Amino acid sequence: MSAPQHVFQVYIRATPERLWQAITDPAMTSIYYFGSMIESDFKVGSPLRYKQADGSLDIDGEVLESDPPRRLVHSFTTRWEQNDDPPTTVTWEITQMGSETCLLAVSHTGFTSENATYESVKGGWPMILSGLKTLVETGGPLKIERPQAAEVSA
Repeated sequence: MSAPQHVFQVYIRATPERLWQAITDPAMTSIYYFGSMIESDFKVGSPLRYKQADGSLDIDGEVLESDPPRRLVHSFTTRWEQNDDPPTTVTWEITQMGSETCLLAVSHTGFTSENATYESVKGGWPMILSGLKTLVETGGPLKIERPQAAEVSA
């Protein structure tokens, strides 16, 4: 049996440079990445962290590959919850699809099992990527509200 992983693809109306900016600019990540601001110089071997405005650390990692504006690979260790899971790997790949569109592929790999990290990120990635797409295409945040109980049963 192969190791579990999360793989997502989304088409976004943007240039590769604009999409790279959205992935690497803390002012933008704070809008779609649950308030987390990315912190890194994006050079191979450098730290890569996602922090909240109060300085608390959400994700700790290291830049493993960086090829702006096409590819970013970094390690990923959760800090919002206590667990002993080993670091995993996130790969962001941007492929230009004509003059106005890019394909963004995000792979989250390296899970040893369907462990705590695997479970805690599986619902977050779709919201993060949807929020990124909305921000880049409209300039505004994606607002997600949970349906009311009556709406769910209808």
